[in-house]
Amino acid sequence: MMLFWLKKIIGMLLMPVPLTLIGLLSGLLLLRRRPLLGRSLILLSTVWLALTSWHPVADRLLAPLEDDYPMFDISQPVSHVVVLGGCHASDHSMPPASQLCSSSLFRLVEGLRILQANPDSRLFLSGYAGSDRRPHAEVMQEVAINMGVSPERIRTFPQARDTAEEAEMMAPLLDKAPFALVSEASHLPRAMVFFQRQGLQPIAAPALRMSTSDSDWRIEARAAIKSERALYEYIGRLWQALTGG
Repeated sequence: MMLFWLKKIIGMLLMPVPLTLIGLLSGLLLLRRRPLLGRSLILLSTVWLALTSWHPVADRLLAPLEDDYPMFDISQPVSHVVVLGGCHASDHSMPPASQLCSSSLFRLVEGLRILQANPDSRLFLSGYAGSDRRPHAEVMQEVAINMGVSPERIRTFPQARDTAEEAEMMAPLLDKAPFALVSEASHLPRAMVFFQRQGLQPIAAPALRMSTSDSDWRIEARAAIKSERALYEYIGRLWQALTGG
């Protein structure tokens, strides 16, 4: 449990905006005692924020993580379709699908596309509640049922907090048959490792690619999101290599 929260806290602090704020605050605190160091930190933090919010830089950070796997070949049979957990915000005044964040909705839609092509396959949905009152897996299940999937074809894993736990919990039920593993393109290289370590045969099914070779030259929040996604995965890969989790 402590290792899980340590990973989350370190990852959060090393994201572009928090890291910029840490640099700016440190620079302001050092201005009187170490003016040169303080000004340097403020300048570097400002440049860092500008670069990570600029599409050409963000795309080049993210693209290497998204190039490993092509779109899933729908003619390829699979026994299960595994849609990894993402994020949501419960709001009973809104339709279930609108409670999912965009990346989770893309994941689920791609999972349902593959499921439709494999009438005998089952759908595995994962994700814990976090700070929300409902587990993420249950929200996705509700959306899937509303879109016509029979409840008997769905298995949820509402206790899984991250990809390592998802792989551990699902492994006994997936056997050795090939299955579709659905997530964002940038997350799949790391996710595949977790499932392969369980002796399984995942087939990557990228649901969302954020980078582009034709970069917008503006500095804006959309670029910062790409940089955040890239840095999150680079940190995740390093953590995976160091700890196996």
